[in-house]
Amino acid sequence: MSTIKGTHDLSPPPASDDTTPASDDDTLAVDPPRSKYCYILGTLADEPKNSRFLDTDDATTLQRLKDFETSCHLPFATKESPAPMLRLPAAYTYFGQFMNHDISAPIGGLLVNVGKIDPEGVIGTVDLPGLTKDWRADVARILEHFVNEHALPLTLSSLYGEVPNRLEHSGSSIYEKDGRRFCLGETSEADKKTFIHLGTEFDQVVHAKDPRDPTGRMRAPDIPRIKTTPDGKRVPLIADPRNDGNLILSQLHLAFMLVHNKAVDALEALDSPPADCFGEARQLVTLHYHWLILNDFLPRLLSKSVVSKPLSEWSPKRFPDDPPIPPNTVPMEFTTAAFRFGHSMVGRLYDFNENFGKDGRISTTGATLLQLFDFTSHGTMGQPSDPPLQLPDHWVIDWDRMTKEPEPGAGPAGLHGQAEQIDLDFAPEMLSAAGAHPHGSILQRNLLRGFHRLIPFGQHLAKAYDIPALTPEQVLKGLPEHASPSGDYSDPAEAAQDLGFLTDTPAWLYMMCEAKVIEHGERVGATASHIIADTVVSLMRNNPSSVLRYEGGGWHPRDSLLRDKNDLAIESIRAFLLFATERTGAI
Repeated sequence: MSTIKGTHDLSPPPASDDTTPASDDDTLAVDPPRSKYCYILGTLADEPKNSRFLDTDDATTLQRLKDFETSCHLPFATKESPAPMLRLPAAYTYFGQFMNHDISAPIGGLLVNVGKIDPEGVIGTVDLPGLTKDWRADVARILEHFVNEHALPLTLSSLYGEVPNRLEHSGSSIYEKDGRRFCLGETSEADKKTFIHLGTEFDQVVHAKDPRDPTGRMRAPDIPRIKTTPDGKRVPLIADPRNDGNLILSQLHLAFMLVHNKAVDALEALDSPPADCFGEARQLVTLHYHWLILNDFLPRLLSKSVVSKPLSEWSPKRFPDDPPIPPNTVPMEFTTAAFRFGHSMVGRLYDFNENFGKDGRISTTGATLLQLFDFTSHGTMGQPSDPPLQLPDHWVIDWDRMTKEPEPGAGPAGLHGQAEQIDLDFAPEMLSAAGAHPHGSILQRNLLRGFHRLIPFGQHLAKAYDIPALTPEQVLKGLPEHASPSGDYSDPAEAAQDLGFLTDTPAWLYMMCEAKVIEHGERVGATASHIIADTVVSLMRNNPSSVLRYEGGGWHPRDSLLRDKNDLAIESIRAFLLFATERTGAI
């Protein structure tokens, strides 16, 4: 697999104004293998009026989606309001993002194939020219014109790439010369200008403590970052650069690298043949990863109506007119709607470490969402110029804080390591006005994705899964309650009633309302849960190396060579992340 370079936008603008017809080879012809997308409910998705409001054309539906998004803009007075919190550690938000990147890395689109299909049929996330016409691509055309970069989704391709010494990034391998371990970087020592840039002056620079040894000083491991251009641009030396998009996700990716290297150490101690060591370590890390998904992540976030059943019943019976999910394919309903609830869980502030958090030595208000984007390769490590090559040492994450179960009565400000509730109340940075982001707010992008990719309205999806659909009153109850500072409507509720959203609710919006109204924001609802469980279980059942099939499917962390410092099995995401940074002779 080549290094992943794409974004979630499936149809980026052409590199130039040249409208020379492009062949399929320009988009999809590749050396490494890739997989496909599909529809769980292809028959429903291919209905001519699918995802179009009653008695409207495509242009009118598109305008209604935009009008509703405008009604959801936050008034200034509410931007700093406390958000309801989940009784769930914040790390779960970013474990889900890591998992999503490991499942779906879409590339392609109709726009680049202008010689075969009119640009009006573009599938994308932005309002490109031509989308005002009454024409969209059908299911067959959508599935033909883009692919998944991952040949085997949900197998840690975003971590491992392909095999040692085959994946290269600007001439550098992500693996050490022995082909068994990941290359690691080190944090850099922060200097005073770092703190001045943060708006705080210090007579003496405050450094973090080594998370592996509370009495020691840093240099902690970091993902490698390398210079790629004469002007000093830095890029992360990892298989999927998207995983350096924010600092928590970057540190989580690093944790997986550290666990792999520890797995190599454990295997070498047992005299595992050198030629087999890498593959055995990858298999071991993958088994832990899959087990945590099925036994920790999904049980804490999916509807109990799904996860309270035996695993064999998580995937519902197939529908008469639709085939089973093909091996190694990712359903559109999953990637475009059901698994897009994590944006709502993003916090405004984080109890990140002893420097930035509750009783912090540098900031007692915590790490802000903006800082978590700044302290990455793309954010140039939070400095306006001449950034250090690696993460400043005072920004190493404290996984104990970020994975600790919230205490009873914990405050609402997101400063206790919690995720926010699953609803339509987003952190302000996530729900910026459309003009503040090149592709619009996260709400607009999610609504347009569903429309362009033919995702049926939520009520239709619920019916297909034999789930009672939300009533108009319930949809109304699930919508944001704040007043609208712009547009033609006083608030989102008024917009939804006038625009027809209460009976025909775009799938992603419907699933967010279902989470708030039926699950009180603590979990996703039954419709999204069925689609997520169906997708994940299908991907694992079709993979001989998955935890569901490996050696008969009975693997448990108790069987693993990897144990924590107390010689206990690693049976939770918290235990996994703490184990990654525990001090061992290997680091």
